[in-house]
Amino acid sequence: MDKAQVAALLDDIATLLTLKEGSSQFEVRAYQNAARSVNGLDGDITQLVREGKLKGVPGLGSTIIKRIEEAVNSGHMAVYDELRASTPQVKLDMLRIQGLGPKRINTIYEQLQVHSIAELEQACKEDRVAHLPGFGKKTQVNILQGIAFLSQHADRFLYPVGEQGAVGLREALASLPGIVRLEIGGSLRRRRETVKDIDMVASVADDAGEEVRRQIMDFFTSQPAVQAVTGKGETKSSVVLHTGMAMDLRIVNDSQFPATLHHFTGSKEHHIALRRRALAMNMTINDYGLFKGKEPNLEPVSCKNEADIYAALGMAYIEPELREDMGEIEAAIHGTLPTLVQESDLRGVLHVHSTWSDGQNTIREMAEACIERGLAYLGLSDHSKAAAYASGLTEDDLRRQGEEIDRLNAEFAGRLHILKGTECDILKDGSLDFADEVLATLDFVVASIHSNFNLAPEEQTRRMLRAVANPYVDIIGHPTGRLLLNREGYGLDIEALIDAAAEHGTCIEINAHPSRLDLDWRYLHKARDKGIKIPIDPDAHVITGLDDMRYGIGMARKGWLRASDVLNAMPTEELVRFFTTRRSTALKKHTEAKF
Repeated sequence: MDKAQVAALLDDIATLLTLKEGSSQFEVRAYQNAARSVNGLDGDITQLVREGKLKGVPGLGSTIIKRIEEAVNSGHMAVYDELRASTPQVKLDMLRIQGLGPKRINTIYEQLQVHSIAELEQACKEDRVAHLPGFGKKTQVNILQGIAFLSQHADRFLYPVGEQGAVGLREALASLPGIVRLEIGGSLRRRRETVKDIDMVASVADDAGEEVRRQIMDFFTSQPAVQAVTGKGETKSSVVLHTGMAMDLRIVNDSQFPATLHHFTGSKEHHIALRRRALAMNMTINDYGLFKGKEPNLEPVSCKNEADIYAALGMAYIEPELREDMGEIEAAIHGTLPTLVQESDLRGVLHVHSTWSDGQNTIREMAEACIERGLAYLGLSDHSKAAAYASGLTEDDLRRQGEEIDRLNAEFAGRLHILKGTECDILKDGSLDFADEVLATLDFVVASIHSNFNLAPEEQTRRMLRAVANPYVDIIGHPTGRLLLNREGYGLDIEALIDAAAEHGTCIEINAHPSRLDLDWRYLHKARDKGIKIPIDPDAHVITGLDDMRYGIGMARKGWLRASDVLNAMPTEELVRFFTTRRSTALKKHTEAKF
């Protein structure tokens, strides 16, 4: 097991314990903290176990260390196996319904004896849930809405789940001598925020025999990651991975590879628009190739790669992330496609947490991790006091934290600059958790909603717009509050938010955590065109969270963002100057508006 798998197992144990009658909160927190500690470890966990270096790691007691060693050495944990075997599946399924915690789940299970989500839905429709102690009509309605949300997203997975499965199998397949080219396609290649399944395309030499294809398919279907084989042939095989994701591998002649990869990258809407373009030029495009003429009189057009396909159709190459039929074909024809931002364009990170609030690493540790990653600055933004659940900072805490940052900046001078910030709660009425005079002492302010998610859309929008208008708010954090596959964003007029942010010079982040990816990529193009700077923020609570930036890059590219549109693509001095100028301009406008 690798580090991520061990951490996930510890987290799963904590979840299972919450559903077990008689479990202590202390034990639950111990496993939750252990999961975070494992995620924050530097180095390979197998080597750390072998060298006995887990002892003394904060959050890892002797009992949990033994269980980690068991997992690394044997591939499983007995305590997890026992808990999982004794926990009804429906309890785990109910955990995915927004608003249902362990206490209510146990009440539903014990008093209504439901054994599936379908039975729970029926119990709600029969008004039986509303009469349970501590529930009521409103809770029953919320449960039905949560079930509907689950049904809508039941067959989808977060991007990293698909990526992990696809990349692992691609690396394994790439070692086979018969494969000429091999690429991941589908929504993974287009960097969609969630994915349904995995498409992979391999090519072999045009004169390769059936045995070559058969060997590749035998290898693919026998991989450890494969749970079940649902179809097997010489040109296509289908499997289900242990994650539950379906995956198809297609093998084509190398001369067909560009067209097949293009076809199975999608999107469907992009292909429809491209076919219209081809027909207008008396050409035909399908998953076998590009051809002059129409069936049955087709003359192949030689294309060595996807760029050749687009060039033959009189347009610039379109990056996979843009292939959603949202204006990319017209832009490619007219030569107005943007040069998309890349991960290498990022100079630093903003919206990062430390042990001062709910982070798992100290400021020093986060700073050293940034230096190791070649970054020039770190924007620290621990939670404010209203976020008591996250050990939010008081005004005095913020002052003392600033003193620590001053000392570290002196130590790291020339290597890294740490900016003093906060993730300040936006309160119910749109005011902020810290007074303006406190915010004025900081280099930057991220303002976020962490409570009162269920306000009416008009009230939620007014709340957000009041925060945007505060001259000390530099960045709006995770603006819709969505948790992918788990929670819809709160009711909010996004168009109004974008207009207000443009008016006040306020930035709107792409929260790069893979369960958020918020602001949604579909709104980024408009925000860009309004002149809004977009920071790509990791919202990191642990060192490894810094690496989530790449997921934010995927969203930025889907939203047509260039490096010049991304706030943290600025060098340090330019960024500091931006925050200073932005605040000065906002304060002037705010003062003028009063008179």
